[in-house]
Amino acid sequence: MKEPVCIDCWRRENLTFAQRLDPAFIKPGPKYRCATHRAMYEADVPGAERIDHDEAA
Repeated sequence: MKEPVCIDCWRRENLTFAQRLDPAFIKPGPKYRCATHRAMYEADVPGAERIDHDEAA
């Protein structure tokens, strides 16, 4: 089974700046985030620990 990839890291490495801003490239739903991006997300979004909880164990 493949190891999950942080969605924020993947977007930074594979999309241009314009594509990252384009709503067509923003997908709703559960996302895996690495520890760095998870901490940034939780600091920016109140209640994020309840919303973004689907992580690979």
